[in-house]
Amino acid sequence: EARRVADAHGLPLFSLPATTPLDQVEQSVLHYIVDRRAELHERAQDLHRQLSELALAGRGLPALLARLHELTGVPVLLERDATVDYVGGGRLSESTSAAIAAERPALEEWLREVPLSAFDPPVAVRPLLDGQARLVAPILVQGSIAGFLSLLGSDGELGEMHRLAVGRAAHACAIELVRARAAHDARDEVDEELLDVLTAGRPGSHQAARDRAKRKGFDVDAPYLLVAAEPAERGHAPKVRAAWERLLATMRSSALVRERGDSILALVSLAGKRSIEPRALVEQLHRAARAASSPVALGYGAVRTGTTEIASGAREAEQAVSMGRRLFGPDSATAFKNLGLYRLLYALEPLPEVRAFRDDALGRLGAKDRRGVLLETLGAYLATNGSPTEAADLLHLHRNTVLYRLGRIEDLLGVDLRNAEVRLGLHLALKIGEILAS
Repeated sequence: EARRVADAHGLPLFSLPATTPLDQVEQSVLHYIVDRRAELHERAQDLHRQLSELALAGRGLPALLARLHELTGVPVLLERDATVDYVGGGRLSESTSAAIAAERPALEEWLREVPLSAFDPPVAVRPLLDGQARLVAPILVQGSIAGFLSLLGSDGELGEMHRLAVGRAAHACAIELVRARAAHDARDEVDEELLDVLTAGRPGSHQAARDRAKRKGFDVDAPYLLVAAEPAERGHAPKVRAAWERLLATMRSSALVRERGDSILALVSLAGKRSIEPRALVEQLHRAARAASSPVALGYGAVRTGTTEIASGAREAEQAVSMGRRLFGPDSATAFKNLGLYRLLYALEPLPEVRAFRDDALGRLGAKDRRGVLLETLGAYLATNGSPTEAADLLHLHRNTVLYRLGRIEDLLGVDLRNAEVRLGLHLALKIGEILAS
């Protein structure tokens, strides 16, 4: 019975001769425990030192995981963002991967109940499938959970040394993530400042900016495209920027990306061994942006070359995304060249004469047309090049209904819709109304 209880609680049980001095046994056991703890602490400190040196040297997470696997002799698993990195013999089975993913909510619930420290994170043992288990520790960066680090093994294989190791290694991973984030932020600041100089287009700065871009690996004399984005939800610009940077890195495309408020601007080279068509590039950027923050409006200009053209390309992209979002919706992708007349009207919008022109042309009609059916009919008539029949088809109305409404419009405005100049003026007034309403 004593053995059963001891086994159930994981306690050692001694069977000694009656003449054995118990005080000496107690001293021997205490010495063993102290020596064992000192040995474990020393090994854990040595492991932490080795991993921290790798992190501070900027060797990256793969080097940290490989060294941890080498030192512990068991498979290592890193969960970060939506990715899982596995270092060990063979591959992580799909069933084990699914079990780990399914346990994430339980891990997050556990962390709400324990004190958190980046240097000494909590460690839990979690059962897996087929007699396997893992020791898991959170990776804490600036007070938030950046991921989870695990050591995998069979029941009974993972001991106190492994528990200490995964905690120390989680702290080393946190050091690497902080270092990588700081380096990334520094690069972002340099890239943003360079893109600011390029898009400003100040006289006398072109050659210096060209040389700086060249040193960054961006050839401004080769074809490039400027693409702007505006997420519908405020505060999502960093997510879209990160998604674009990941995509462009995967495509091995030279690019500079800038984030300002709720908008993002990317200068992307179209040159290289794996050149891409502009439209295909825009579609890929739109998909990546939607995955990060749906919906997202995009705008882009013409393909250009040369330092002096970057400022114009940026204006085109930013104007296209602004107008496209207002006119075609928050998930549109708009080319500047396809804006047509809206390009001119958008530029003229601040002028009071623009609103006055709209009011003079359509004011009396708007005052009488409470339900908006006459304006809708006029828009359909003008959109179909003055064809009552096609306008009726467009509005799903009888032709006589459309003719009656057109007669009412002519009476209210005192115009002849058969006159081409009258139609042009009214069409322009309707377009101005769309700009002002949006």
